[in-house]
Amino acid sequence: MAKVRDITGGGAHCTLETSAVPAVFRQAVDCLLTRGTCVLVGSARRGTEVSFEMSTLQAGRTVRGVIQGDSRPDQFIPYLVDLFVASKFPIDRLVTFYDFTAINQAAADAVDGTTIKPVLRMPQ
Repeated sequence: MAKVRDITGGGAHCTLETSAVPAVFRQAVDCLLTRGTCVLVGSARRGTEVSFEMSTLQAGRTVRGVIQGDSRPDQFIPYLVDLFVASKFPIDRLVTFYDFTAINQAAADAVDGTTIKPVLRMPQ
């Protein structure tokens, strides 16, 4: 968190939590600025819980989840493409492709943080 606060000059306006690991989610919330927003994108297992001090929310922070991206695809996808073309959305650094036979490696890499988004390629 200290590194995020250092890089951002005090905290982040917005954080995305994609792992659904409670400790990581907590860090994503804790490094927000006052009135910042943390969005849970990851899909947690049933029964997974996270806690944080109530003062975290009393500082005007927002914590929310998204369903299917919560976007308007006809607007959002062209926006993401524009960001990628402008080198502001490094999707190529976020995605790692795996042959279907490497499914266990893909899962292990996702759990240990080696990759952010493993994508399996189905055999032809």
